[in-house]
Amino acid sequence: MTKTLQELIDASIFISTEYQAVLAELSQGADWDVDFSAPSFTLQTTPPVTLTPYLLGTESASRGTWIWSWQELGHFNPEVVSAAVQAKEAGQRLEVDELTTDEQPIQDGLARRLTLASKAVTGLYAHYPARAGGNITAWLLLEGDAFELPRLTEQRMMQVIGESLTTDTAVDHNLAVNSYAALRGAHVEWDTDATCVVTVHDGAQRFWFDDHQITGVEPAEPSVGEKELEELERQAETHREALREDRQVAMKLAVQLGELQRAEAEEKNEREREAAENERREREAARAASATEEEPLPQELSTEDISAPEPEQPEDDVAVPASEVRDGDRPFDQEPTQEPAVPGRVQTTVLPDPEDKGEPTAGPQASPQPDTTTMARIPEPDLAASQPGIPREEETVVADRGRDEREVVEVREDLEIREVREQDAAARRETVAGPDAAEDISAPAVVDGEEVETNEQLEKKGEKKKGFFSRFFGV
Repeated sequence: MTKTLQELIDASIFISTEYQAVLAELSQGADWDVDFSAPSFTLQTTPPVTLTPYLLGTESASRGTWIWSWQELGHFNPEVVSAAVQAKEAGQRLEVDELTTDEQPIQDGLARRLTLASKAVTGLYAHYPARAGGNITAWLLLEGDAFELPRLTEQRMMQVIGESLTTDTAVDHNLAVNSYAALRGAHVEWDTDATCVVTVHDGAQRFWFDDHQITGVEPAEPSVGEKELEELERQAETHREALREDRQVAMKLAVQLGELQRAEAEEKNEREREAAENERREREAARAASATEEEPLPQELSTEDISAPEPEQPEDDVAVPASEVRDGDRPFDQEPTQEPAVPGRVQTTVLPDPEDKGEPTAGPQASPQPDTTTMARIPEPDLAASQPGIPREEETVVADRGRDEREVVEVREDLEIREVREQDAAARRETVAGPDAAEDISAPAVVDGEEVETNEQLEKKGEKKKGFFSRFFGV
């Protein structure tokens, strides 16, 4: 069996109006306090009236939605949310989506309509919209001994129905009248859909309908006696008791669902904490990596920081004294080149004596015994032209041969220079003392600031100086 939300509203509208009238008499506009942990709803009247609250849901004006309390069962006492769970279970049986959708937009007085529909399936017919602050209203169903209703009379029935019709909440008046009579233990006898007679303990009323709307009411003869009315009252009480039992089952279900929701909430919180922790670790790792890549300069530098580190010296790199370092400017102390050595002539150029300024040192007017201190090797054109194709493997042999020849020439020319200097010194002494002057062979000659013994002096000492070839070749 299926129903609509409006059908549930029509089924509870008249009895709801009766209970709201009783609540208005109890509260008298007094303040109230609610404690969901107890649970209790207290009207600050004299004396105070304490009722049992059941939280159906909350209406948020700022959010613009209605939220059922069974969505957050873990936050409330199971008894407090038992009516909401009961409404949800009934909504699933009757296929009423509004009772099973956790959050819905507020429109057309939805909160009140959901509350009226919940009354029809819970047997709790009094409600109170409690303002909770922050533009939030908590819709409560109330229960207590103070709501004990007296027997339904003809006058009370007409007063309740008349007041209910002023709100235009009911749509199907036929359904509303029939439901109210059943809940209050009255008897209803339908002639047609257009008319019925409702019998209570003190009389009866005939209702006229047109298109499911009450169009008129008139007194009528009772259809049943007192005995039948008492049986109907017992049936109404049985119905209310069945709804209370359903609510007890709903409370047990609320306990189970609450534990499940709490477990799910804890798991969700744990996942969120783990995600937050992982995100924090990733940020720290990123900052550490960034700090490693871009390490800031220290505010103060020590001597060790400023001094550049000494390069490591290879094991086979041995320091050489400066005195043994070969001078690259010395022409005869260079490594052989890759080009083939070419034999040739030696050309000498006479350099001027430091003491003989202005005297020619080369050419026809030069001294017959020139002082050769510089040499240049002039290759023989014929010999050089005859050796253009020396293989690269023979270059080293040729270079070594050229170097040996240069060394021999160097030694020979050095000795010849010393002999020329001795002759120049003798010529200067003859010029100063004269050709007839006695030759003092005991005094050493001075050549370029150095004392040099002549051959004559050496002969007297028995140590005649040998020439270059005699010393070199042993002759």
